[in-house]
Amino acid sequence: MKLTLATDDDISQISQLYYDVYEGSYPDPLMKEFHLIKKFITSDTGYWFITKDEQGSVIASVLAAYDKENMVAKAFGAVVRNEYRGKGLMEDLLAFGIKHLREKTQGVDIVYSTTRTVNEAAQTLTEKLGFKKLGIFPNAHRTNDYETHCLAAIVYPSALEKRSHDYRIHHEMESLYKIVAGEVGLEPKESIIPETPTKVLVSPGDLEVVNSPKFVTYRYKNLKAEKKLEFEFFPFHQPNLMIITPDQSIELFCHLSPVDGYCVIVGGKMPGNLNFSELFLATNKLLRNAGARYIEVIVRADRPKILESIIRAKFIPCGFFPAFQLINGKRHDFVVFSRSFEIFDFQNVKLKGLNQVYLEEYFKAWKRMSLNPKLLQL
Repeated sequence: MKLTLATDDDISQISQLYYDVYEGSYPDPLMKEFHLIKKFITSDTGYWFITKDEQGSVIASVLAAYDKENMVAKAFGAVVRNEYRGKGLMEDLLAFGIKHLREKTQGVDIVYSTTRTVNEAAQTLTEKLGFKKLGIFPNAHRTNDYETHCLAAIVYPSALEKRSHDYRIHHEMESLYKIVAGEVGLEPKESIIPETPTKVLVSPGDLEVVNSPKFVTYRYKNLKAEKKLEFEFFPFHQPNLMIITPDQSIELFCHLSPVDGYCVIVGGKMPGNLNFSELFLATNKLLRNAGARYIEVIVRADRPKILESIIRAKFIPCGFFPAFQLINGKRHDFVVFSRSFEIFDFQNVKLKGLNQVYLEEYFKAWKRMSLNPKLLQL
């Protein structure tokens, strides 16, 4: 067996591998379209690791995206040909990839991954390699069935040494934080109930969707370069859709997968006295009408008022990511939220260890927040 980085000569076999294993149902076009595969493997932020058998055929594949600004890598898209499963090929390939990232880049503080739950193999694999369980994404993706994914990460000591931890946790995140703290080895935190805003918050007003991917990407990069975005951290996702007001005082950037309706809110420009809850409630409706069936957003854990607004917009905390973003030498914790428009379907879910606990915690939070009349009174 040969473990190596993919080249142009491997593109056809890579595409065929994903087609064969997933029977053409894999939701990410990156694994299907030749020009996207070529663009990824020739970029300075993409690493495509493959295993070849003795005949030179590609039998396993896993990708890693690298963010040098935050020293974060994401491993994803792991696949092994059916006849080679159960032989430890993916464990060897992923370990090879992580070693390559650690040695051949400017540095990696964190490697994270989202793993499928249709069987326990992927969860066991990441656990063996030192990934810590950080949360769960119920019904996040859809192939032939709804797929619940688990969030796991290797948080190296170098990340925790830079971690900014001098803050109190929002009281609705307290139990989730305790689970992650026990898993990763974080300090206990005092909880806080956010104060009521002292300034008058304004309604977002009329909003509409702009579905023009090239313009949206161009606009997002310009605003980010000009430091005009209120929040703009969602690594490895490029926006292809935006929600705006007629005067462009609000510009909210999203990535929406047209294949399975998976959507993330990447960041946005907005006035400081905006009612975030009203903005995100309106955004929910617009994105749902645009084809989203699941929405994800991440917020810094030390911003309790914004966290409160997100909760009031019916987003449920589903993960906690310590030391995620690097700013001026300090790494900041983030809370991951999700909002689903589907009836939850867990008939194919096989959860291991803490992942089962995270799912139970998610539904405790769902009942506590979604069925609380006080949270619905904006």
